[in-house]
Formats: sequence, C-alpha cells, structure tokens
Amino acid sequence: MTKRYDEQVTVERDSGMPAAFLWRGRRFEVRDVIGRWRIEGQWWEDGRDREYWRVEAKGGAVVDLYQDRGGGMWHLERLWD
Repeated sequence: MTKRYDEQVTVERDSGMPAAFLWRGRRFEVRDVIGRWRIEGQWWEDGRDREYWRVEAKGGAVVDLYQDRGGGMWHLERLWD
C-alpha cells in the first residue's frame, strides 16, 4: 500500500545518486537505491520528463523521489508501506 504526497523536498546527492533528503523538516539518510526510471512527458499532460528514484531510507521507509529532467525541484511523490 502507498500514500501519495507529491511534496517538495531537498535532496543531497553523492556520485549522482540521492544520499539523503529533507522532508517536513526532518533529514532522512538513504540506505539503498532500489530502482531508477524515467518517464517522458506526454503532450496532453504537462509535457515534462521526470527522473524517478525509489530509495530506502535509514529506518526502513521506502519512498519515490522525482526531479524534472534538466534540473529543477525534487519531490517526494510516494511513501510505501
């Protein structure tokens, strides 16, 4: 089961991969990168390409983070139970 948030976060990177993220005033260290994928925007939507990272944070939380390709703000899209 998941819960969708789509909230802005700050991500720290190490060698191009997320190493930690700041969400709701709390810092979470990334323990493992579970997956990475890209979604190409569709003309009928917002048209933006996004790069997603599914990560496991220290403590066991699994989240999906995304960033619009070409830079931009990071978002925490989903928290997995």
